[in-house]
Amino acid sequence: MAERIKFDKHIQDSTIHNPMMDKQLDTQALEIRKDPLTGAQSVFNPRLEDKVSMFYEKSDTALIEKLAEASRANCFLCGDTWKEMTPTYPKDLIPEGRIQVGKAVLFPNLFPVAQIHAVIRVGDKHYVPLSEFDLQTVGDAFETSLELARKLTTADMNVRYLTVNGNYLGPAGASIAHPHFQVVGGDVPFTYLEKIMGLSRQYLQKHGSCYWSDLMDLEKEKEERYIGTTGSVEWLASFSPSGTNEIIGVLPKRSQFLELDGNDVSGVARGLVNVLSGYAEMGISTFNFSVYSGPLGERDEGFRCFIRIISRQNVYENYRTDDYFLQKLLDNELILTPPETLAKNLHPHFNKTKSGDRLP
Repeated sequence: MAERIKFDKHIQDSTIHNPMMDKQLDTQALEIRKDPLTGAQSVFNPRLEDKVSMFYEKSDTALIEKLAEASRANCFLCGDTWKEMTPTYPKDLIPEGRIQVGKAVLFPNLFPVAQIHAVIRVGDKHYVPLSEFDLQTVGDAFETSLELARKLTTADMNVRYLTVNGNYLGPAGASIAHPHFQVVGGDVPFTYLEKIMGLSRQYLQKHGSCYWSDLMDLEKEKEERYIGTTGSVEWLASFSPSGTNEIIGVLPKRSQFLELDGNDVSGVARGLVNVLSGYAEMGISTFNFSVYSGPLGERDEGFRCFIRIISRQNVYENYRTDDYFLQKLLDNELILTPPETLAKNLHPHFNKTKSGDRLP
């Protein structure tokens, strides 16, 4: 597997006369990493590791609570307001119009950006600090998305590709403070999913094995970036991240959403909760995630369901975006916390997981 999956690092030197060093010559070594599957590049300058505050100011907790409280009165997900304010699906798809599991409620987006675009109310609390997301609430939200997938397979809509996604708070692209997920998909895959599925199939054809299973086996041997398991899900810090503090969770035996069972849902939910707990300890207040599936109802031996979680810019007065030309136009990511360090930071949050800690 070491020959199949390569963790490539390329070192570049950048030399300047540094005014902070009496204008002496200062050579800084840059580490360019490439993702083993996609080749996507990220760059790490060790000098920045102790200067994260240049890019991420501390979260202003008082400001977050103030903004959340100011938006509470007009929140369509609070209380029973969603029953009157949110749209419903046609009865031939979902007889009740919406899907409800516990306090999680799934309904169509009023302004869709995909053939299927659902919103999921994640619990009844208007604002939840990252350290307070809980297994039951997150698990119920994921279960509604799987129920939608099941409904779609019985409908004549030709929906083959679905993803489950999340934005939390303004810097991550959320338009409301109330926790919510989104399910988007249709008859054609999104750009990233199409690319990943294609590369996974190429790997299978070339090596006769699944990239995702091989990756996890290799990372467990190396231990530098491997974090742990939550039920049926394996977790690691991405070698060449495509977003800040990227964590990946892989379901080694599942290639599409219709194969998932309660243990899988619990594993994904628990892992997400653990990551958010770790982010909170790192002083992070916002995040994005996406869960990817192969074609619904088909077994793709080269692909596995997986989740990517990234942190975003913190909330504070006049915050700056964490994306600029490097990420948006050059498709390279800036590493501020080395993945190996990130994995160590998150280990304790996964070790807290109790055996049998799963959804009913």
